[in-house]
Amino acid sequence: MHKFIKIGSGILALLAVICAGWQTAKAQTERPSALVKVGNFTASTDFLNLSQYYELTRTIKVKVNYVPTHKVGHAISRDLTLPVGTVVAGNLTSTKSGDFLVPSLQLYLARLSYPLIRQSAPAGYTIDPGAGAYDPQATLKATDKLTAFKRIKAPDFMPGYSHGDLYLGGAKAALSTVETTTASIRVTPDGYLEYLKYDAKANAGLGFMQKPTGMAKITKTDFHDPYRTLYFAHDISGLKTKRVSHTGLYQYRLTLKNLHDPQHNAGNEDKGIAGTFDSLYRIGGQTYFTFIGYDGVTG
Repeated sequence: MHKFIKIGSGILALLAVICAGWQTAKAQTERPSALVKVGNFTASTDFLNLSQYYELTRTIKVKVNYVPTHKVGHAISRDLTLPVGTVVAGNLTSTKSGDFLVPSLQLYLARLSYPLIRQSAPAGYTIDPGAGAYDPQATLKATDKLTAFKRIKAPDFMPGYSHGDLYLGGAKAALSTVETTTASIRVTPDGYLEYLKYDAKANAGLGFMQKPTGMAKITKTDFHDPYRTLYFAHDISGLKTKRVSHTGLYQYRLTLKNLHDPQHNAGNEDKGIAGTFDSLYRIGGQTYFTFIGYDGVTG
């Protein structure tokens, strides 16, 4: 006998709350399944980084794993407090439970600011970023927690299609098969800009997850493509910011210029390895690259 998958009325109401404002909260720049030009290539936004963003309407705690930073050891689970008003990157999806579809929200908490994700970290541990760029640090299914998230549009300070991590080195580094180990700028969903130097002693994947050399809360953003001008109440150690005032919340500024010169790594179609795209940005007189997605080509 054929069974239809059902969605309960309570779940429908819950989805309506989480997805409120969908028409005005399109992730990044484009709709899913849209075709866009990336340099000389036509790419589907299904393969680009279309992060969704959610604001906490009340404070909640979620379980996350922390892994050893330098030594060998097992992961440790801890409660991470997400204060009301915090903006997080996520992905609303659903899973089948019996005859019902149950909504679940994947949260990319490793992209949050260092002060927030460090609050629950045991000494010598780093939040587990996962093995890939799309690995969530928590997945919520409980109704009481899901209703704490309100869908919002992508913050203007987030670079288009980027997860917020930009690496020094320009086009050459973007196309290199060798992991970059220089410096990084992180723009976080909860509104910080961090400047980090690579920690060569950290375990694999954790080199750019350590304490920033300098950081500041973003107090205002002026976005006029290709420029994102970010303002701060104080300067950021390691970066060349410009002082524009001597009092208040907007004393320093830093401009991120999208060079609109995407770099394409063709991958290997014969081996089923998709190519990748990176965007180039000019920041503080230096060129950075940031991963923005795949070209979707596989063998």
